[in-house]
Amino acid sequence: MEEIRLCLADLNSAKQVASKILSLDDDRKSLVVSLLWAWWDAGNKANAGDKMLSTEEIIYKAKALRSDINLYAQKMQDKEIKLISAWIPPPSDILKINFDGAFSQEERKGGWGFIVRDHDGLAILAGAGRINFLHDALSAEIHGCLAALSVAFDQRMSHFILESDSTVLVRALQSNDYDFSAAGVLIRETKFLISMNFVHVDVVHAPRSCNSCAYELARVGLSWDPDQSYVWTDPLPEFVIFWVTWDSNEPVRRQ
Repeated sequence: MEEIRLCLADLNSAKQVASKILSLDDDRKSLVVSLLWAWWDAGNKANAGDKMLSTEEIIYKAKALRSDINLYAQKMQDKEIKLISAWIPPPSDILKINFDGAFSQEERKGGWGFIVRDHDGLAILAGAGRINFLHDALSAEIHGCLAALSVAFDQRMSHFILESDSTVLVRALQSNDYDFSAAGVLIRETKFLISMNFVHVDVVHAPRSCNSCAYELARVGLSWDPDQSYVWTDPLPEFVIFWVTWDSNEPVRRQ
């Protein structure tokens, strides 16, 4: 950031500054804009009689705004037309865990679900549950991930694939971009558990059609009583087996 600051300081007009900022890559551009806004906002509030924020507080606000910008951008991308494909089995000797979350905006409650399958597509474990007092849909997704990780740890899994249809959550677990978002505490906790308890975990994104079983389990969990949850082993309930089969349908295209 120091290199960018020095470059902007040498420019002679607001037009040149704006042009330079717009030429940056998306990540640095959002950070520069967020920092300028946080700095400008702090100065205006100080001029109006409020307490002047410290440098650390301004940086924190800038990072929080940057997380919100990235979250909005990812949501817009999710609305584009996508190719709906079938669930893809993992490589031999590796398990794949699909997870998802469901969220009720009106009641501020959520549900989570996950399914564990091997390279033959055989479902080994599944789980679903209900949680209360959630901030947003992303928090429900993270609770689904945490529930799956808890079971993976109990079953002594060491190397597996975590698959989610949330581009936001996948990016959050692969980077620090959302560590200061509203769900930042849960995101940091999830990354810590992955790094400390498992040998290797690949976090990947898949279309909703590849995650339909976990999605339906999350919806079931949302309908249950508060804090109600289940983890199923072989034999799995028939309705879970049905959704596992549904995940393997032929690809279609959907708006």
